[in-house]
Amino acid sequence: MKSRRRWAFVALAGALTVLAAACSNVGSSTTTTGGSTSSGGADPANANVTVNVAVNPWIGSQVNTTLAQVLLEQLGYKVELTKIDEFAQFPALARGQLDATLEVWPSGHAADYKKYITSGAGVVDGGPLGVIGQIGWYVPKYLVDAHPELATWQGLNQDAAMFATTESGNQGQLLDGDSSYTTYDGEIIKALGLNYKVVYAGSETAEITALKQASAKQAPILMYFWTPHWAVAKYNLVPVKLPDVTPACDTAAANGGAGYACAYPQDTLYKAFNADLQTNAPQAFALLSAMNFTNDDQNAMGVAIAAGGDPATVVKKWMADNPSTWQPWMDAATAVQPPSS
Repeated sequence: MKSRRRWAFVALAGALTVLAAACSNVGSSTTTTGGSTSSGGADPANANVTVNVAVNPWIGSQVNTTLAQVLLEQLGYKVELTKIDEFAQFPALARGQLDATLEVWPSGHAADYKKYITSGAGVVDGGPLGVIGQIGWYVPKYLVDAHPELATWQGLNQDAAMFATTESGNQGQLLDGDSSYTTYDGEIIKALGLNYKVVYAGSETAEITALKQASAKQAPILMYFWTPHWAVAKYNLVPVKLPDVTPACDTAAANGGAGYACAYPQDTLYKAFNADLQTNAPQAFALLSAMNFTNDDQNAMGVAIAAGGDPATVVKKWMADNPSTWQPWMDAATAVQPPSS
């Protein structure tokens, strides 16, 4: 969804250490002799195959991966979930240390797409997730009601002092989430001449906590946020109008973000797989390729998980209520013959 344009080398090294200690992935797994699919969907040929799926640090990713895990396990696979930031996952996919990531936000990954997918460097496009994302700057509606100028970026400077905090000093604070998220906020602030400073809350949870506290007091808060997300409706967030996306901003995004001076583009989220997944785990490849649902589907599960629900329990309830959505994914998988040794 989200990750800074500069590479997080420390995060990458740490993530790869975790990956090295994880269970062997598909590329190093062995399979048993193929057999007929059982009534529950599990094929014995999948029993010794581990599919390693990336989990990025936001609830939507947790929804996707938990749902995929439940279905992959029904097919007989072992599933490893690896927490990793969205930039570190691309080299890990290319090396076969990850098999799949299920929610890539293309506005932050034009360079990765070119380097790893277009060039055929070990990663393939897994098709659209179905979810449409939008990153932006948001304020609660109570602020816009009291200060209508905050509906657009031009009005932010006259009210910058309103958003000042201990962390931002005499500048207004723009609160971002995890430091690994895709953000051009510093570039946008600079290009538009805004008297604001980006401050990182540290995580999605910390950002929502700050929003909850501000809303309880009807206090000012300006934040980087995104849809789909349950908190947008719960806290009645209003997007701040930023300049329209231009070809120059598209070029800036593809080249690291320097000089970016526009709103974030709308994102058609997609999946990405290690290039060997189709050969080594064809039913997993078919299932994950077919996986496609809506913003409302993801939000419905995200709300329940954010409220403290056990992710697997939440996902299974959604599955019970929505078989017509996910059953075609399983049908696509079970139509494929697993490899035999």
